Amino acid sequence: MKYLVYLLIICCILTGAASCDKFTDVHKEFIKDGETIYAVKPDSVAFVSGKQRLKMRLWMVNGVNVKEVVVRWNNGADSMVVPVSFKSGRDSMEVLLTGLEEKSYAFNIYSIDNFKNRSLTYTQFGAVYGSLYASTLVNRRIRQITLTEAAAGIEWFAGGEGMIYNEVKYVSKFSGLDTVIRIPASSFSSSFDAKAGSAFQYRSLYIPQAASIDTFYTNWDNGQLPDTYLFNRSLWKVLAVSDERAGDGGGMNTLIDGNLDSYWHSQYDPHAPLPHWAVIDMASDKSISYFEVYRRKGNADAKTAQLFVGNSPDASGIWTLAGEGVFASGDKLVINNTNQVRGRYLKLQLPDSNRPPFTAIAEVYAFGK
Repeated sequence: MKYLVYLLIICCILTGAASCDKFTDVHKEFIKDGETIYAVKPDSVAFVSGKQRLKMRLWMVNGVNVKEVVVRWNNGADSMVVPVSFKSGRDSMEVLLTGLEEKSYAFNIYSIDNFKNRSLTYTQFGAVYGSLYASTLVNRRIRQITLTEAAAGIEWFAGGEGMIYNEVKYVSKFSGLDTVIRIPASSFSSSFDAKAGSAFQYRSLYIPQAASIDTFYTNWDNGQLPDTYLFNRSLWKVLAVSDERAGDGGGMNTLIDGNLDSYWHSQYDPHAPLPHWAVIDMASDKSISYFEVYRRKGNADAKTAQLFVGNSPDASGIWTLAGEGVFASGDKLVINNTNQVRGRYLKLQLPDSNRPPFTAIAEVYAFGK
């Protein structure tokens, strides 16, 4: 009996050995030339888009023995070999791939070490942009063009996707030089020091993806500033008037309050005869192109309006006539500064009336260029 047990054990050992020989036969083909050793594989790879080019950013961990990084694309038809030298730990490298067609790519990247061992392949994707993308870009639309004594201005509509800046090109009224300003896409207004009536150009700048290495520019579009601008009257003061009935219309300060429903009215007293006048401090020396004078809304008492400019607020001092006009139909009268006089102080004089001696004026505006 004991003999039979020994015999059974020996048979099992021989059967197991035979089975192992058959199992290792499967691997013999792959290890006949020895064990395969791989170089360190790239830890991560990213491609940053550009104009007919890409920037590859590659990170390697403990790649001190790596001497080359190979990049292949277009199913291996195109490739680039990049000599490298990595430090211990986590290190990185960057390289540009140029002259690429505008399309999306699949890149296969692997490393080769000092012993000519090759790493496993790392696959990453990237997109290249060019004329096709550029043809889809449009200039940011202008909502409004403004002009003041201080500066020209543009109010913008919202920009398109990928827009990062707008540029405005103009001739500076101070230096006389061609000037370009850049406005972030997040801003909806911009100002610049151009002359009234002058031309300017504008364009928009785009990137196809965040952190793109190239910026795409639209073509320049043309713009035109108004020929004149409205003077800011916030610092103006009405210094004196010949007379007034403040309880009717609001008094002399209504001449520059921006409200056509309020007005300066002459006295009802017959001892306040024509002419009636008002002296306004314009806060600084002004070169005025023309004036707009509004009489009381729906009231035709005011007839002739004269505008004088001077350098003293004294109503009886020296004044130079800038221009005059007569109200016809309506409440608005435009008076050109035909004598091209300039100064700090403005005198409005009303020498006559359609219902003497009463007059009523709502607003006085001045425009420059």
